Amino acid sequence: MEKVTGGPPESPARRAARIARVGARYGFGFVFGGRPTRRRNRADTGRIGPRLRLSLEELGPTFAELGRFLSARGDLLPPDVAAELGRAGVQINPIPFSEVRVLVERELENTLERLFIGFEEVPTRVGSLTQAHRAVLPGGRPALVVLGRPNIRRDLLAMRPVADVTRRRIGDRLPLDPALSVAEFTAHVNHRRDMYFAARIARRLRELQGFPLRVPQTYRDYSTGRCATFEAPADPTVPDEGRYGEVAGALVRLALSEGIFLADVSPGRFAVDGLTGEVWLSDPTEVFSLDPERLRGVAEVLAAVRRGDVDGVTRALPLSGGSVPRDDSALRRELRETLGSLGGPLWEEHPLVEIRGRGLEALRRGGAKLHVEVAGMAHAVAAAEGLSGKETRAAAEAAEGLVSRYRDPAYVAARMARRLAQPDAFADYPRQIHALLDELKDGEVEVRFRHAGLDDLIGRVDVLANRLVFAFLIAALIIGSSMLGIFVTSGLQLLGVSIVGLVGFVVAAVLGLLLLVSIIRSGRL
Repeated sequence: MEKVTGGPPESPARRAARIARVGARYGFGFVFGGRPTRRRNRADTGRIGPRLRLSLEELGPTFAELGRFLSARGDLLPPDVAAELGRAGVQINPIPFSEVRVLVERELENTLERLFIGFEEVPTRVGSLTQAHRAVLPGGRPALVVLGRPNIRRDLLAMRPVADVTRRRIGDRLPLDPALSVAEFTAHVNHRRDMYFAARIARRLRELQGFPLRVPQTYRDYSTGRCATFEAPADPTVPDEGRYGEVAGALVRLALSEGIFLADVSPGRFAVDGLTGEVWLSDPTEVFSLDPERLRGVAEVLAAVRRGDVDGVTRALPLSGGSVPRDDSALRRELRETLGSLGGPLWEEHPLVEIRGRGLEALRRGGAKLHVEVAGMAHAVAAAEGLSGKETRAAAEAAEGLVSRYRDPAYVAARMARRLAQPDAFADYPRQIHALLDELKDGEVEVRFRHAGLDDLIGRVDVLANRLVFAFLIAALIIGSSMLGIFVTSGLQLLGVSIVGLVGFVVAAVLGLLLLVSIIRSGRL
């Protein structure tokens, strides 16, 4: 459980040592050079998934968040381990109000009494990375203040040496790279705590036509990179089940049509204004947005899935930032089986969480890998569905709209024009040409071609060329022997034929017979 009060916080080094002790208690001591031990008073400690989840929960909210982050990587982790990590959760203590006061006053560089007319001490939402409080600005304007939790950086720094040790000792036996996963999680956490980015996405959502949720404005004078203040409904109430259905549909459509998704889809982020009846996305922080080119790759994947085109899926995965193995025969087989079981007239009967799980398992078995943000988007879509029950139809409609938009000739032409208009597309060409000429001068250029089936074709051409050379040699021997037999009248002769010409005929016959046998054995006569 997280310790928010009671003395100075642990240093990253002491925190890393505590990680090793907790890991040893749950049977992971061999990673750190100790003997594996297990707690006998805990249930389900024999399997790796529960033991890993329990150890992360004991280490605190940041580590439990790491478990949930890893649970989105069903393309790398076995389904039982990913499901167990997805259940990681601890009781999160709110930041004491005295510490909240210090954080807000330090960020906004003024006292709380001068900044706000009122500031509620009890938070409206407590998350593992952020915390939200209601407040009243001068003029009676209701507001919501969101600030990042302290000591997150300490936990992130403590994870790095542990991940490095794990990679060195058992990295070759793990389905993922621990150091890379911690680095990705660090970037993930820092992005979720970036209030400037949240404010930019909130402005983008307000300008988005057809988005059914009310997105608050950001009070820039009361916001920094670590603390953001948003407008709030005057009379907020908790949405009922029907309103949560609207929220779920809006979030699924937003993710699959615009590439924008919430990393934490907790009910505390949404409210209904009791005066107007509008549904608010009252806390738009911890939000992500896919790169447009990566979203275009996702559109290509969805288009191939809709057609049932396994080859199209394997070709489009790298466009979305993923990777496929060089030998993709296993991947094609797994995708064919998954699309066949989920497709057909009853495909909408499957919830998104099942579609996501089976799709990720097909990628894992086939050796493919998603980009970390694409995996996070798939996880967020499934989590948004949990607010209402099932949003498969909304996902299908959004995916169809995304594919149509990226296949629109007007969009393709505009995209090409934008790329050509970018100075960066041409500014680096002189330097690249200069580097290429230097490499040519030094003899360091190495060109490699790889094409499916090209090696086999080259081998066949090589065999054909050898046979042609062999045939020309036989023809030359026959012609030469004939000329010797006709024009040479002196020397040794047999039956009126020159011995030299006769030997040439025999050699040509033997070589011709060998060539004929090789052609017959190849089955290409």
